[in-house]
Amino acid sequence: MTKKSTKHHLRIFVFLMFLLPLGALAQTTPNVYLCGTGTLKLTPTFTGYTPVANDKIVWTVDGTVQAPVSYATATDAIFNVPATLATGTHTYSVQVVPADINLCPSDASDNTVVEKLPPPAIAVNAPGSVYCTDQTASTVITASKDPALTLPTGVSLVYTWAATKAGVAVTDLTTLGAQSGTNNELFTLKAGVTPDAYVFTAEGKYSVGTAVIVPSTSCTATASKAITVTVKPGKATIAVAP
Repeated sequence: MTKKSTKHHLRIFVFLMFLLPLGALAQTTPNVYLCGTGTLKLTPTFTGYTPVANDKIVWTVDGTVQAPVSYATATDAIFNVPATLATGTHTYSVQVVPADINLCPSDASDNTVVEKLPPPAIAVNAPGSVYCTDQTASTVITASKDPALTLPTGVSLVYTWAATKAGVAVTDLTTLGAQSGTNNELFTLKAGVTPDAYVFTAEGKYSVGTAVIVPSTSCTATASKAITVTVKPGKATIAVAP
């Protein structure tokens, strides 16, 4: 091994020991939310420098330095965040160590923060399951987050309602009632709903405000509540006969 090569490897070692951890101290506010089977590609751009063959691309993930990648093509600089990422907050930073020993290694990038959300879980409940036609106006069906589901600050579930009547989809929910609440978590039946067997279903989907979210079809949850509306006999009249 030549003296220059030894010096270059020593430079990389010192760089990894002292500079890489600095990236882990950057922001922890999520840049993007990931859920379900979604994946991400993290593509770095080095200001004022374009990587060349044999440069080392070094990622730091959650404070742990990853094995340097020898650069050959642009795809070598990309970090692929997998669908199997564990639930929670994850940080990613990157730097380049030029192959030319006369060039300086870059500083660590600011952290890109990825928040992997847990699979959503919801419940739908009502005060009871059987109602007379004149009781329906006081019936509020409620969708809510499963108590076992813990969400990060700023993340909530928004609900979309659907219903069936005797097994047939109801195309106009306003004929049955109205949804309300900050996240449409409530559905209140109207008075005088036609007697029949109903199933009310809520679908919960993550909301992260103006932040970026990478969803997938596996990142929703549904729950249902069966309601039976029964006929209430009319008020009796009494006939008097001798």
